[in-house]
Amino acid sequence: MGNRIQLPKLVWWKYKIEPDQVLKVTVTAADIFCGYETFYARMDKSGRITITELTLKLLQDKTREKQSLTGAVMEIRLEPA
Repeated sequence: MGNRIQLPKLVWWKYKIEPDQVLKVTVTAADIFCGYETFYARMDKSGRITITELTLKLLQDKTREKQSLTGAVMEIRLEPA
């Protein structure tokens, strides 16, 4: 399942994000209004953040008629924790 976010290196450098830094991640489906979910995560050494299955399930439960999030455009907000 595609539950990983790849952060471009330019973003790492611009905002001085370190792989061991804890980040507050807010995820919402941009094309389906379903609210948002927030969780804490760390970026791995390749620049990826994994969205947990629980977070995806909670987002899907907020959609109308349990609409699938497959192929949905996701908006991601990162902040230092």
